[in-house]
Amino acid sequence: MKTTIILSSWAFCLILCWAGPALSSPSPQQVIQNGAEEVRGILNKKVKKGSAAESKQKENLKKVVDGFLDYTELAKRSLGPHWKDRSQEQQIEFTKILRDLIEASYTSTIRDNIKFTMEYDEEEIEEDGARATVLAVASSKTKKGKTVSEDLSFHLYLHKRAWLIYDVEFGDVSLVRHYRGEFNRKIKKESYPALLAAMGKKLDEIKSGKAKVDKKPSL
Repeated sequence: MKTTIILSSWAFCLILCWAGPALSSPSPQQVIQNGAEEVRGILNKKVKKGSAAESKQKENLKKVVDGFLDYTELAKRSLGPHWKDRSQEQQIEFTKILRDLIEASYTSTIRDNIKFTMEYDEEEIEEDGARATVLAVASSKTKKGKTVSEDLSFHLYLHKRAWLIYDVEFGDVSLVRHYRGEFNRKIKKESYPALLAAMGKKLDEIKSGKAKVDKKPSL
């Protein structure tokens, strides 16, 4: 049975968005641009697979993501109506396993997607100044030299003077909406414990290298 994972290209879109703390808050688009350079700086350093240097590199990537992604908000939105049915301890547990899946996926696949270009279309900040959307186009070349592009929409909200991402749209697919649909189907068809078990199994498969990162996340 397949379980939900983060595809490599989605994971790459996610880790573009970190800018680190600053005395004056950067704009949402600046957050993404600065984050892209930060990620490149980390991944451009070649390390040997399985080495201590690789482990350190992965830890640095995790620190980058911790600076911009609100895992609790992502987990809450992804679990949808089932979130309120969970105790605080269950919410923490679910957030942790979703976070572990995201981290395991991007640390396993991100290096294959480092060669890309980003063009930013526009930045839209809502009237209340608390939420924003950044539109962009990511382009890269295939092994045969063909250029492929994808529209991206980064959705962020302002929290303690920092812009944090809570959803990414890859083409016409929303990360949160897709997760919510997958999680909801699993819970209704089987149960919430079955969802946790499936996510745990997928996490083990990713860590062991047995899981294939599909182009589109699915259960």
